[in-house]
Amino acid sequence: MAATNYPPEGFYKNIKFGKKDFEHIILWMLANNEDCQWSCFTQKPLEFTTSTLSKYLNLLKSKDFVDNFARGQYKITSEGRKRFHEISSTHGAKKKLNYPPGIVTKKRIYEDWILWMVYNNNLCRWSHFLEPPLAINQSSLSKKINLLLNKEFIVRENKEYRITNSGKIEYSKMLQTYDLDRQSILNEESKRIDEITITTIKFFDEYNVEDENIQFMYLTTILKLDYDRVKSMLTNQTDFEKIILFISINHPDQYPNYVSLKDFADIYEINQSKLEYYIDEIVENRIYPIKFFTLKPTSDSTYYFQENGKVESMLRTITENHITKFTYLNRLFSSAFDAFTIEKAVLEEICGYFFNNALRESLRKFLPSYINYLAYKIEAKVELKETYDKLDAIIWQNMIDIFQTRSPKDLEYQFIGQSEINYQLDTVLLELLKPYYREKLETQNRVCQHLIGNKEYNKALESIEDTIKTNKNDRVLTIVKAIVLCYLNRNEDALALLKGVLKLPQNKDRILLLAYFLTVFSSLAIGDFNRAINLANKIVVSYPKYALSHATKGLTLAYNLIYKFDDNRAKQDYGINDLDKAIALETFQPNIALLFMLKSRVVLELNKFEEAIELIDKGISIVPNKVDLYRSKTTILMYFNEYPQLLDLLDDMLGKFPKIEKDLKMKKASVYKLLGNLDAGFKIVRELLEKNPEDKELLSFIAYWYQYLNKKEEALNTIEALIKSEQDNGGYYDSYGEILMNYEEYEKAVEQFQKAIKLRGSGWFIYQTYIKLGICFRELGNYDLAIEYLKKGKEFTNKSISDHEIKKKWLVIADIFLTEIEGIQF
Repeated sequence: MAATNYPPEGFYKNIKFGKKDFEHIILWMLANNEDCQWSCFTQKPLEFTTSTLSKYLNLLKSKDFVDNFARGQYKITSEGRKRFHEISSTHGAKKKLNYPPGIVTKKRIYEDWILWMVYNNNLCRWSHFLEPPLAINQSSLSKKINLLLNKEFIVRENKEYRITNSGKIEYSKMLQTYDLDRQSILNEESKRIDEITITTIKFFDEYNVEDENIQFMYLTTILKLDYDRVKSMLTNQTDFEKIILFISINHPDQYPNYVSLKDFADIYEINQSKLEYYIDEIVENRIYPIKFFTLKPTSDSTYYFQENGKVESMLRTITENHITKFTYLNRLFSSAFDAFTIEKAVLEEICGYFFNNALRESLRKFLPSYINYLAYKIEAKVELKETYDKLDAIIWQNMIDIFQTRSPKDLEYQFIGQSEINYQLDTVLLELLKPYYREKLETQNRVCQHLIGNKEYNKALESIEDTIKTNKNDRVLTIVKAIVLCYLNRNEDALALLKGVLKLPQNKDRILLLAYFLTVFSSLAIGDFNRAINLANKIVVSYPKYALSHATKGLTLAYNLIYKFDDNRAKQDYGINDLDKAIALETFQPNIALLFMLKSRVVLELNKFEEAIELIDKGISIVPNKVDLYRSKTTILMYFNEYPQLLDLLDDMLGKFPKIEKDLKMKKASVYKLLGNLDAGFKIVRELLEKNPEDKELLSFIAYWYQYLNKKEEALNTIEALIKSEQDNGGYYDSYGEILMNYEEYEKAVEQFQKAIKLRGSGWFIYQTYIKLGICFRELGNYDLAIEYLKKGKEFTNKSISDHEIKKKWLVIADIFLTEIEGIQF
């Protein structure tokens, strides 16, 4: 009997992480001997205890590193030898690591960095990620490692991290998201194919799988479906491979060849019930994050094909091309078409070429649901990196809008509407009513209109209510109160108040005209378009010679175009004719200017830049000192990315409206940010702060700017100082959370967002806070809480009364993350 080789004394006596590396010692023994008996480990010089040896041999056998080929006798397997070399490579001289290429590291997606490292280096230690060139910070690394561990993409053994089979599949999918050349991706895929080549060839030989198309289909499928996911239920891996073979054999490419469940179960010796169950789990219940489509030419035959496989990719391209083609033709020539037209065109192109013509009928039944699937996928599929960019831009845009349109007094607004879904209407349009009531109001209450002009709406409400107490039957005062309620976004209260006015005898006086206008305005604000358009039509008939009646209908149709309450009507009537009639009948010049502003908003919605600018310029020429008209023009220029013109306009406004210098300069700084000139923007912010060192809103704003300049310490210090000075301001906690999110400190961000909600549960920002909380929990791997807060955020977004475009973007952000979480949870 050959003498047993033992490792050097320094090797087996070496203490690693506070204990001997028993795994490495056992593998060394087996790698350097033909085989080893139990006693080789328990006798001198190793002297393993029985319990220790039993524990580690069982562990190594479970991982297929060791073969217990006879009682008390052990030898190393090929996988074990590979593992031995992996461990050995981390001992002694420092191993040179393979790091991700620049195309991967330029995106700060740490999960991808970690997957790359563990895939290309077999195993990695914690320090490998902390050290340059990766230099991931401790907090982010801990979060991302735990996320990958929870998803079972990596495992942790002896403080070392290795990739799992699921991780290898995820790694392959990850490569597709980067702009790597096709050869690089194929090379990476080849590594995975090499890993399963031996078992696959053995399987093909044993079950006589000779058709190359079936072999290829099997290989592409099994590379995406990880056996480990079903191992606890399906203990026989060969049965798993047979199930994959069944799906591969019954592919549309094989038609008319087909193997039934019963025949397959008999031929390949697998329980039919087990086969049916796992086919259903994989295809219908989607226990893997891969979608399979099915075609059923007969009641007892089903063919399967994968999403993103050759067949589905070609079908998707052809279908999307026809949808695009008919959409373009419809826009160009007003050609009528329907889903049947598209289905017929797709069938003509694919049948006989990509699908056997005999499958035409089953494809005809399949296409409607497939087209719906594509429509949803196109809408929902947005790369998360782009989502984060959009989130970043939306947060910044919110800040700009606050400075442009809000003042500290505006914090008394009601930002969460009284309806389940609320819509923002431009309250400056309420000024259209001013000529009808102002003169009479001033004889009874000289203060109220002044308070409205200063946007002190709660004080205005108190003032008008005091006046009503002594003039209970004065309808003008009731109208003014309703106007103030509209300014405060209390539209349900306004409607309840106006209900009494509308019930009075209809003698066609001007007060009734104002009540109709305000009822329409409030109805639109809560999404009741039917009531609004019915009243608008009624008012035009009752008051055909009044500009306000046509303005009311024009406003109704304009906001229908913007919000699509009635999509069909929005395509037919934009309210332009009604607004033109109102302009022709109106004699009060400021009202004509406001009507031109509303008309420009309609034209903006129709993407007509020059016409929109021309209309708003007409309004400005009529009332050159009205800031709302200029702000409307900035919106148009911003919408069409006309930044040079916008900067010129802001300079012009600075000369005309020095009282709002801060707002205008912040807008100017934001434009520089959009142009990528952070230094120019920061200079403006810094100069403003020097002139207004105690301005807390400015300090909050500059904290964001430090963040964008990647000055983390300055950003955090600034916002923390603000919170210290005003600890009950929920908005500051919300800003603090956003900045922490930017630096991926999600646990700390959650704390700040929760404080914001506690302090300002009905603040203007609160719907965004809920969505940001959901995103943080998603990043922390707590998907249940992520879903809860994202859905809560959507609910509050709908209730919120804020900019429509901003709300739409936040809803899209929430839906994207919800869709992404749904994909993760499969």
